[in-house]
Amino acid sequence: MTDPHPKVNSHFLDGLYLGNYPSQSRYAESYRSLRTNLHFSFAEGEFQSILVTSAGPEEGKSTVAANLAYTLAQAEKRVLMIDADMRKPKLSSLRPSLKQIGLSRLLSNVFEINIDSGSLENFGVSDLLWLSAFQKRTGVLHLTEKKNLVDIYLKKGELSDVNWISRPGEKRLASLLVKYKILTKDQVRDAYIQQKNTKQQLGFILLSLGYIKEEELLGFIRLHIIESLRQALQMQSGQFFFEKLPLSYFERPRFNHPDLPQILKQVIIGEEKIPYIEKLIYSSIAKTDSPYLFLMPCGPIPKNPADLLAAPQMKFIISFLKRRFDFLVIDSPPVLPASDALIIAPFVDGVLLVTRAAKTNRQFVKKALEQIKMAKANILGVVLNQLDFKRERYYKYYTKYYGKKK
Repeated sequence: MTDPHPKVNSHFLDGLYLGNYPSQSRYAESYRSLRTNLHFSFAEGEFQSILVTSAGPEEGKSTVAANLAYTLAQAEKRVLMIDADMRKPKLSSLRPSLKQIGLSRLLSNVFEINIDSGSLENFGVSDLLWLSAFQKRTGVLHLTEKKNLVDIYLKKGELSDVNWISRPGEKRLASLLVKYKILTKDQVRDAYIQQKNTKQQLGFILLSLGYIKEEELLGFIRLHIIESLRQALQMQSGQFFFEKLPLSYFERPRFNHPDLPQILKQVIIGEEKIPYIEKLIYSSIAKTDSPYLFLMPCGPIPKNPADLLAAPQMKFIISFLKRRFDFLVIDSPPVLPASDALIIAPFVDGVLLVTRAAKTNRQFVKKALEQIKMAKANILGVVLNQLDFKRERYYKYYTKYYGKKK
Protein backbone atom coordinates (compact mmCIF):
# COMPACT_ATOMS: atom_id res chain seq x y z
CA MET A 1 0.00 0.00 0.00
CA THR A 2 1.35 3.42 -0.94
CA ASP A 3 2.11 5.69 2.00
CA PRO A 4 -0.15 8.78 1.65
CA HIS A 5 2.42 10.94 3.43
CA PRO A 6 5.65 11.61 1.48
CA LYS A 7 8.76 11.58 3.68
CA VAL A 8 10.62 14.81 4.36
CA ASN A 9 14.35 14.27 4.80
CA SER A 10 15.97 14.76 8.16
CA HIS A 11 17.45 18.12 7.22
CA PHE A 12 14.20 19.86 6.37
CA LEU A 13 14.34 22.03 9.48
CA ASP A 14 18.09 22.29 9.96
CA GLY A 15 18.85 25.37 12.01
CA LEU A 16 15.19 25.86 12.80
CA TYR A 17 14.22 23.32 15.38
CA LEU A 18 15.56 21.61 18.46
CA GLY A 19 16.83 18.37 16.95
CA ASN A 20 20.46 19.49 17.05
CA TYR A 21 20.35 21.11 20.49
CA PRO A 22 21.13 19.37 23.83
CA SER A 23 17.96 18.50 25.72
CA GLN A 24 19.22 20.42 28.77
CA SER A 25 20.12 23.59 26.89
CA ARG A 26 18.42 26.86 27.75
CA TYR A 27 17.01 26.89 24.23
CA ALA A 28 15.29 23.52 24.64
CA GLU A 29 14.11 24.33 28.14
CA SER A 30 12.45 27.55 26.98
CA TYR A 31 10.20 25.56 24.62
CA ARG A 32 9.36 23.00 27.27
CA SER A 33 8.33 25.93 29.47
CA LEU A 34 6.19 27.27 26.63
CA ARG A 35 4.55 23.86 26.24
CA THR A 36 3.81 23.75 29.97
CA ASN A 37 2.42 27.28 30.00
CA LEU A 38 0.09 26.41 27.14
CA HIS A 39 -1.30 23.48 29.09
CA PHE A 40 -1.91 25.82 32.03
CA SER A 41 -3.66 28.27 29.72
CA PHE A 42 -6.16 25.53 28.87
CA ALA A 43 -6.59 24.28 32.43
CA GLU A 44 -10.33 23.83 31.91
CA GLY A 45 -10.02 21.82 28.71
CA GLU A 46 -7.69 20.30 26.16
CA PHE A 47 -6.15 22.46 23.48
CA GLN A 48 -5.53 21.13 19.99
CA SER A 49 -4.97 23.99 17.58
CA ILE A 50 -2.66 27.01 17.94
CA LEU A 51 -2.04 29.81 15.49
CA VAL A 52 1.42 31.39 15.65
CA THR A 53 1.79 34.90 14.29
CA SER A 54 3.63 38.18 14.95
CA ALA A 55 3.01 41.90 14.65
CA GLY A 56 5.54 42.40 11.85
CA PRO A 57 8.10 40.49 9.81
CA GLU A 58 11.35 38.91 11.04
CA GLU A 59 10.12 38.26 14.57
CA GLY A 60 10.96 34.54 14.46
CA LYS A 61 7.39 33.23 14.40
CA SER A 62 8.22 30.30 12.08
CA THR A 63 11.06 29.25 14.36
CA VAL A 64 8.71 29.34 17.35
CA ALA A 65 6.02 27.40 15.47
CA ALA A 66 8.48 24.68 14.39
CA ASN A 67 10.08 24.31 17.81
CA LEU A 68 6.77 24.32 19.66
CA ALA A 69 5.50 21.59 17.34
CA TYR A 70 8.70 19.60 17.83
CA THR A 71 8.47 19.93 21.61
CA LEU A 72 4.84 18.77 21.62
CA ALA A 73 5.84 15.79 19.45
CA GLN A 74 8.55 14.84 21.96
CA ALA A 75 5.72 13.91 24.33
CA GLU A 76 4.71 11.24 21.76
CA LYS A 77 1.74 13.25 20.54
CA ARG A 78 0.84 13.36 16.86
CA VAL A 79 1.53 16.94 15.83
CA LEU A 80 0.85 18.57 12.48
CA MET A 81 2.55 21.80 11.44
CA ILE A 82 0.55 23.76 8.88
CA ASP A 83 2.35 26.39 6.84
CA ALA A 84 -0.45 28.89 6.28
CA ASP A 85 1.94 31.73 5.43
CA MET A 86 1.11 31.93 1.74
CA ARG A 87 3.12 35.10 1.25
CA LYS A 88 6.57 34.10 2.53
CA PRO A 89 6.32 30.44 3.54
CA LYS A 90 9.28 29.72 5.77
CA LEU A 91 8.63 26.08 6.61
CA SER A 92 7.78 25.10 3.04
CA SER A 93 10.67 26.98 1.46
CA LEU A 94 13.08 24.70 3.27
CA ARG A 95 11.85 21.80 1.14
CA PRO A 96 11.24 22.97 -2.46
CA SER A 97 10.31 19.42 -3.54
CA LEU A 98 7.05 19.77 -1.60
CA LYS A 99 5.96 22.79 -3.62
CA GLN A 100 3.28 20.97 -5.60
CA ILE A 101 1.40 19.69 -2.56
CA GLY A 102 0.04 21.61 0.35
CA LEU A 103 -2.61 23.92 1.70
CA SER A 104 -2.98 26.41 -1.17
CA ARG A 105 -3.52 23.69 -3.77
CA LEU A 106 -6.01 22.01 -1.47
CA LEU A 107 -8.00 25.22 -1.07
CA SER A 108 -7.74 26.55 -4.62
CA ASN A 109 -8.72 23.74 -6.93
CA VAL A 110 -9.03 20.37 -5.24
CA PHE A 111 -12.43 21.14 -3.72
CA GLU A 112 -13.68 22.31 -7.11
CA ILE A 113 -13.72 18.74 -8.50
CA ASN A 114 -16.55 18.00 -10.94
CA ILE A 115 -19.32 16.05 -9.18
CA ASP A 116 -21.96 16.12 -11.92
CA SER A 117 -22.01 12.32 -11.92
CA GLY A 118 -19.99 9.35 -10.78
CA SER A 119 -19.72 6.25 -8.62
CA LEU A 120 -20.54 6.09 -4.92
CA GLU A 121 -17.56 3.79 -4.54
CA ASN A 122 -15.27 6.75 -5.26
CA PHE A 123 -17.25 9.43 -3.44
CA GLY A 124 -19.00 9.00 -0.13
CA VAL A 125 -22.39 10.69 0.18
CA SER A 126 -20.86 12.98 2.82
CA ASP A 127 -18.11 13.83 0.29
CA LEU A 128 -20.80 14.95 -2.13
CA LEU A 129 -22.64 17.00 0.50
CA TRP A 130 -19.47 18.83 1.55
CA LEU A 131 -18.29 19.41 -2.01
CA SER A 132 -21.74 20.70 -2.99
CA ALA A 133 -21.62 23.08 -0.01
CA PHE A 134 -18.16 24.38 -0.97
CA GLN A 135 -19.28 24.86 -4.58
CA LYS A 136 -22.63 26.39 -3.49
CA ARG A 137 -24.55 24.09 -5.82
CA THR A 138 -28.29 24.46 -6.37
CA GLY A 139 -30.24 21.45 -7.53
CA VAL A 140 -30.99 17.84 -6.64
CA LEU A 141 -28.45 15.11 -5.98
CA HIS A 142 -29.88 11.81 -7.25
CA LEU A 143 -28.50 8.73 -5.46
CA THR A 144 -29.11 5.19 -6.72
CA GLU A 145 -27.98 1.90 -5.17
CA LYS A 146 -29.71 -1.12 -6.73
CA LYS A 147 -33.41 -0.41 -6.16
CA ASN A 148 -32.83 2.15 -3.45
CA LEU A 149 -33.36 5.77 -4.57
CA VAL A 150 -32.80 8.96 -2.58
CA ASP A 151 -32.96 12.58 -3.77
CA ILE A 152 -31.21 15.34 -1.81
CA TYR A 153 -32.21 18.93 -2.62
CA LEU A 154 -29.63 21.68 -2.16
CA LYS A 155 -30.02 25.44 -2.35
CA LYS A 156 -26.69 27.25 -2.72
CA GLY A 157 -25.03 24.25 -1.12
CA GLU A 158 -27.34 24.04 1.89
CA LEU A 159 -29.66 21.12 2.52
CA SER A 160 -33.20 22.08 1.53
CA ASP A 161 -35.03 18.75 1.43
CA VAL A 162 -34.45 15.02 1.18
CA ASN A 163 -36.74 12.40 -0.32
CA TRP A 164 -36.39 8.63 0.05
CA ILE A 165 -38.11 7.79 -3.20
CA SER A 166 -38.06 4.03 -2.72
CA ARG A 167 -39.46 4.28 0.81
CA PRO A 168 -41.75 1.29 1.57
CA GLY A 169 -45.46 2.15 1.38
CA GLU A 170 -46.12 1.51 5.06
CA LYS A 171 -43.44 4.08 5.98
CA ARG A 172 -44.75 6.86 3.77
CA LEU A 173 -46.08 10.05 5.38
CA ALA A 174 -49.71 9.51 4.41
CA SER A 175 -49.73 5.89 5.62
CA LEU A 176 -48.28 6.87 9.00
CA LEU A 177 -50.75 9.72 9.46
CA VAL A 178 -53.65 7.35 8.76
CA LYS A 179 -52.13 4.62 10.96
CA TYR A 180 -51.93 6.97 13.93
CA LYS A 181 -55.43 8.36 13.15
CA ILE A 182 -54.20 11.87 12.46
CA LEU A 183 -55.90 11.81 9.04
CA THR A 184 -58.67 9.84 7.40
CA LYS A 185 -58.24 7.94 4.15
CA ASP A 186 -60.59 10.45 2.44
CA GLN A 187 -58.41 13.37 3.52
CA VAL A 188 -55.30 11.62 2.20
CA ARG A 189 -57.09 10.96 -1.11
CA ASP A 190 -58.00 14.66 -1.44
CA ALA A 191 -54.39 15.68 -0.68
CA TYR A 192 -53.01 13.27 -3.29
CA ILE A 193 -55.35 14.65 -5.94
CA GLN A 194 -54.21 18.21 -5.21
CA GLN A 195 -50.59 17.12 -5.16
CA LYS A 196 -50.97 15.56 -8.60
CA ASN A 197 -52.47 18.78 -9.98
CA THR A 198 -50.12 21.28 -8.31
CA LYS A 199 -46.87 19.25 -7.88
CA GLN A 200 -46.61 20.70 -4.38
CA GLN A 201 -45.28 18.88 -1.33
CA LEU A 202 -47.78 16.69 0.48
CA GLY A 203 -46.98 18.28 3.83
CA PHE A 204 -47.62 21.78 2.48
CA ILE A 205 -50.95 20.64 0.98
CA LEU A 206 -52.08 19.04 4.24
CA LEU A 207 -51.36 22.28 6.10
CA SER A 208 -53.06 24.48 3.49
CA LEU A 209 -56.16 22.27 3.58
CA GLY A 210 -56.28 22.53 7.35
CA TYR A 211 -56.17 18.75 7.81
CA ILE A 212 -53.30 18.88 10.27
CA LYS A 213 -51.59 21.37 12.56
CA GLU A 214 -47.96 22.31 11.96
CA GLU A 215 -46.80 21.05 15.36
CA GLU A 216 -48.38 17.65 14.61
CA LEU A 217 -46.79 17.47 11.19
CA LEU A 218 -43.28 18.43 12.38
CA GLY A 219 -42.67 15.19 14.25
CA PHE A 220 -43.59 13.02 11.27
CA ILE A 221 -41.56 15.14 8.84
CA ARG A 222 -38.55 14.94 11.16
CA LEU A 223 -38.82 11.14 11.21
CA HIS A 224 -39.02 11.10 7.41
CA ILE A 225 -35.94 13.31 7.05
CA ILE A 226 -33.89 11.21 9.49
CA GLU A 227 -34.80 7.97 7.74
CA SER A 228 -34.07 9.46 4.31
CA LEU A 229 -30.67 10.83 5.35
CA ARG A 230 -29.67 7.54 6.95
CA GLN A 231 -30.59 5.67 3.79
CA ALA A 232 -28.44 8.07 1.77
CA LEU A 233 -25.43 7.92 4.12
CA GLN A 234 -25.47 4.11 4.11
CA MET A 235 -25.07 3.96 0.32
CA GLN A 236 -21.56 2.74 -0.55
CA SER A 237 -22.06 1.60 -4.13
CA GLY A 238 -24.24 2.59 -7.05
CA GLN A 239 -24.29 5.89 -8.89
CA PHE A 240 -25.02 9.56 -8.40
CA PHE A 241 -25.74 12.48 -10.67
CA PHE A 242 -26.45 16.11 -9.95
CA GLU A 243 -29.35 17.86 -11.66
CA LYS A 244 -29.15 21.65 -11.64
CA LEU A 245 -32.29 23.52 -10.70
CA PRO A 246 -33.07 27.25 -10.86
CA LEU A 247 -33.40 29.15 -7.59
CA SER A 248 -37.01 29.80 -8.52
CA TYR A 249 -37.72 26.10 -7.91
CA PHE A 250 -37.15 26.65 -4.18
CA GLU A 251 -39.30 29.78 -4.11
CA ARG A 252 -42.47 27.81 -4.73
CA PRO A 253 -44.83 27.30 -1.75
CA ARG A 254 -43.43 24.43 0.30
CA PHE A 255 -43.06 23.16 3.86
CA ASN A 256 -39.50 23.11 5.15
CA HIS A 257 -38.62 21.67 8.52
CA PRO A 258 -37.13 24.56 10.54
CA ASP A 259 -34.48 22.32 12.15
CA LEU A 260 -33.23 20.75 8.92
CA PRO A 261 -29.53 21.79 9.36
CA GLN A 262 -29.53 20.53 12.95
CA ILE A 263 -31.12 17.23 11.93
CA LEU A 264 -28.36 16.73 9.35
CA LYS A 265 -25.65 17.32 11.99
CA GLN A 266 -27.25 14.83 14.36
CA VAL A 267 -27.66 12.13 11.74
CA ILE A 268 -24.21 12.55 10.24
CA ILE A 269 -22.32 12.13 13.56
CA GLY A 270 -20.52 8.80 13.53
CA GLU A 271 -21.64 8.04 9.97
CA GLU A 272 -19.67 10.64 8.07
CA LYS A 273 -17.44 8.83 5.61
CA ILE A 274 -15.53 11.16 3.32
CA PRO A 275 -13.03 8.90 1.53
CA TYR A 276 -12.43 11.29 -1.37
CA ILE A 277 -11.80 14.41 0.74
CA GLU A 278 -9.81 12.42 3.30
CA LYS A 279 -7.49 11.10 0.60
CA LEU A 280 -6.95 14.62 -0.77
CA ILE A 281 -6.09 16.08 2.61
CA TYR A 282 -3.73 13.25 3.57
CA SER A 283 -1.95 13.54 0.22
CA SER A 284 -1.04 17.12 1.20
CA ILE A 285 0.70 16.06 4.42
CA ALA A 286 4.35 14.99 4.67
CA LYS A 287 6.17 13.01 7.33
CA THR A 288 9.28 14.36 9.02
CA ASP A 289 12.29 12.73 10.64
CA SER A 290 10.39 12.77 13.93
CA PRO A 291 7.84 9.89 14.00
CA TYR A 292 5.18 12.05 15.67
CA LEU A 293 5.73 15.25 13.69
CA PHE A 294 4.07 15.99 10.32
CA LEU A 295 4.01 18.95 7.95
CA MET A 296 1.36 20.37 5.64
CA PRO A 297 3.35 22.72 3.36
CA CYS A 298 1.99 25.93 1.95
CA GLY A 299 1.95 24.65 -1.63
CA PRO A 300 2.20 26.96 -4.66
CA ILE A 301 2.01 30.63 -3.60
CA PRO A 302 -1.41 31.94 -4.72
CA LYS A 303 -2.36 35.40 -5.95
CA ASN A 304 -5.15 35.76 -3.38
CA PRO A 305 -4.07 34.23 -0.05
CA ALA A 306 -6.69 36.03 2.08
CA ASP A 307 -9.55 34.95 -0.20
CA LEU A 308 -8.41 31.33 -0.07
CA LEU A 309 -8.12 31.30 3.71
CA ALA A 310 -11.53 32.95 4.11
CA ALA A 311 -13.25 30.17 2.16
CA PRO A 312 -15.32 27.67 4.22
CA GLN A 313 -12.89 24.95 3.15
CA MET A 314 -10.26 26.32 5.56
CA LYS A 315 -12.49 25.98 8.60
CA PHE A 316 -13.46 22.49 7.44
CA ILE A 317 -9.82 21.41 7.01
CA ILE A 318 -8.88 22.59 10.52
CA SER A 319 -11.89 20.81 12.00
CA PHE A 320 -11.06 17.64 10.07
CA LEU A 321 -7.41 17.64 11.12
CA LYS A 322 -8.21 18.30 14.78
CA ARG A 323 -10.01 14.94 14.85
CA ARG A 324 -6.98 13.13 13.44
CA PHE A 325 -4.02 14.79 15.19
CA ASP A 326 -3.38 15.56 18.82
CA PHE A 327 -2.13 19.08 18.03
CA LEU A 328 -2.13 21.51 15.12
CA VAL A 329 0.48 24.28 15.07
CA ILE A 330 -0.28 26.79 12.32
CA ASP A 331 2.29 29.30 11.06
CA SER A 332 0.68 32.40 9.55
CA PRO A 333 1.78 35.80 8.17
CA PRO A 334 2.31 38.80 10.49
CA VAL A 335 -0.87 40.56 11.58
CA LEU A 336 -0.15 44.15 10.60
CA PRO A 337 0.97 43.69 6.96
CA ALA A 338 -1.81 41.19 6.09
CA SER A 339 -5.20 39.99 7.33
CA ASP A 340 -4.49 36.26 6.83
CA ALA A 341 -3.84 35.45 10.50
CA LEU A 342 -6.98 37.31 11.58
CA ILE A 343 -9.04 35.21 9.15
CA ILE A 344 -7.76 31.92 10.58
CA ALA A 345 -7.70 33.01 14.25
CA PRO A 346 -11.41 32.35 15.04
CA PHE A 347 -11.06 28.74 13.78
CA VAL A 348 -8.37 27.73 16.30
CA ASP A 349 -8.24 27.22 20.05
CA GLY A 350 -5.74 29.98 20.66
CA VAL A 351 -3.28 32.49 19.20
CA LEU A 352 0.37 33.04 20.16
CA LEU A 353 1.87 36.40 19.24
CA VAL A 354 5.65 36.29 18.75
CA THR A 355 7.65 39.45 19.30
CA ARG A 356 11.39 39.91 19.01
CA ALA A 357 13.12 41.29 22.10
CA ALA A 358 14.65 44.78 21.79
CA LYS A 359 13.34 45.13 18.23
CA THR A 360 9.56 45.29 17.95
CA ASN A 361 7.86 48.60 18.60
CA ARG A 362 5.50 48.28 21.57
CA GLN A 363 2.76 50.16 19.77
CA PHE A 364 2.90 47.62 16.95
CA VAL A 365 2.49 44.79 19.44
CA LYS A 366 -0.42 46.58 21.10
CA LYS A 367 -2.10 47.21 17.76
CA ALA A 368 -1.64 43.58 16.72
CA LEU A 369 -3.23 42.38 19.97
CA GLU A 370 -6.16 44.72 19.47
CA GLN A 371 -6.76 43.37 15.97
CA ILE A 372 -6.62 39.77 17.19
CA LYS A 373 -9.18 40.61 19.89
CA MET A 374 -11.42 42.23 17.28
CA ALA A 375 -11.27 38.97 15.33
CA LYS A 376 -12.86 37.31 18.40
CA ALA A 377 -9.89 35.01 18.84
CA ASN A 378 -8.52 33.52 22.04
CA ILE A 379 -5.18 35.19 22.79
CA LEU A 380 -2.95 32.82 24.73
CA GLY A 381 -0.12 35.26 25.26
CA VAL A 382 2.99 36.86 23.82
CA VAL A 383 6.21 34.95 23.20
CA LEU A 384 9.29 37.10 23.73
CA ASN A 385 11.76 35.77 21.19
CA GLN A 386 15.55 36.12 20.86
CA LEU A 387 16.00 37.41 24.38
CA ASP A 388 19.65 37.97 25.32
CA PHE A 389 20.07 35.89 28.50
CA LYS A 390 23.56 37.30 29.09
CA ARG A 391 22.12 40.69 29.86
CA GLU A 392 21.50 41.72 33.44
CA ARG A 393 19.81 39.26 35.80
CA TYR A 394 18.84 36.71 33.12
CA TYR A 395 22.43 35.60 32.73
CA LYS A 396 23.01 35.10 36.48
CA TYR A 397 19.74 33.23 36.95
CA TYR A 398 20.15 30.72 34.16
CA THR A 399 23.85 30.07 34.57
CA LYS A 400 23.09 29.07 38.15
CA TYR A 401 21.15 26.09 36.86
CA TYR A 402 22.70 25.28 33.49
CA GLY A 403 26.16 26.76 33.49
CA LYS A 404 27.69 28.93 30.82
CA LYS A 405 27.08 27.96 27.22
CA LYS A 406 30.30 26.58 25.71
